[in-house]
Amino acid sequence: MVRFRVLRNGTPIFVSDVAEVQIAPMPRHGAVTHDGQGECVAGMVISLKGENAKVVSERVKERIAAIEKTLPHQIKLRPFYDQTEVIDRTTHTLRKNLLEGSLLVIFVLLVFLRDVRAALLVALVIPLAMLTGFIGMRFWGVSANLMSLGAIDFGLIVDGAVVMMENFIRHRGERGQHAVPGQNVDSAIQRLEFFIVAATEVARPILFGVLIIIAVYLPIFTLQGLEGKMFRPMAITVCSAILGSLILSLTVIPVLSEIFFSRFSVSALLITWTVANATGSFF
Repeated sequence: MVRFRVLRNGTPIFVSDVAEVQIAPMPRHGAVTHDGQGECVAGMVISLKGENAKVVSERVKERIAAIEKTLPHQIKLRPFYDQTEVIDRTTHTLRKNLLEGSLLVIFVLLVFLRDVRAALLVALVIPLAMLTGFIGMRFWGVSANLMSLGAIDFGLIVDGAVVMMENFIRHRGERGQHAVPGQNVDSAIQRLEFFIVAATEVARPILFGVLIIIAVYLPIFTLQGLEGKMFRPMAITVCSAILGSLILSLTVIPVLSEIFFSRFSVSALLITWTVANATGSFF
C-alpha cells in the first residue's frame, strides 16, 4: 500500500487521517462476453506502423502458443478475430482476378488478332508490366492490397502492344497480297525495313495515347488526407504498370515480333529506331 503525505507546518498529514483507504478494483468501464455465456477477458494486439500484418500475425500465434503452456489448465486462449484469414482471402481474390483477367485478355486477343503467336506476345506484356508496377509499389512504399491492385486494368496494359502488333499483322497481310508467286523470300534488309516501317508508323500514337492515360491519374497524386491515403496507392500502381507497358510496347514487342515473325534478328537496331522516332516526335 502506498501512502501519501503532505507536510503542514512540519506535521505530516496522511490520507488515512482524512479518509478511509481500502484496496479495490479499478472502476468498471465495460464488459466483454463470449457467445452469451458470460463474461471473459479480451486482449488485442496492435501492429506498429510499417509492419507486415501477416508476419506480425504469425509471430503473435507463436507467442500465444508459448504462453498457453504456462497457463492453468482451466484457462484457454481462443482468437475471435484473426487478420491472417482476411489477408489470405484478399490474396486469393487478387490471384483469382489476375489469373482470370489474363486468360480473358489472351482469349480476346486470339479472337481479334487471329494469330496465336501475336496473341501470346501481346499477353507477355501483362506479367512484365505487372513487374514494373510492383517495382513502383516497392519504390513508393505501397503495400499489395485490394485498393492498390484492384484497379489494374489489363486492357489498358496491353493497349499499346495490341496497336503495335496489329500494325505488324496488317503490314504482313498487305505484303502477302502484293507478293508475286514464285518470288524468293525477302532478304534480311527487306524484312528489317518492314518491321521498322510498321513500328515507327504507330510509335507516336502509342506514346501519346499512353501518356494521356497516365495524365488522367495525375490529379489523384494531389489528394490529401484520407482520400490521398485511399486512392494514391491505386494511382501509383496503375501508372507504374502502364508506363512499363509503354516501354515494353516500344521495345520488347517489336523485337520479339521481328524474331518470331521472321528468321532474321537485328534487335538492337530495331529498338533504337523505334524509340528514337517515338521520343523524337514527343520532344
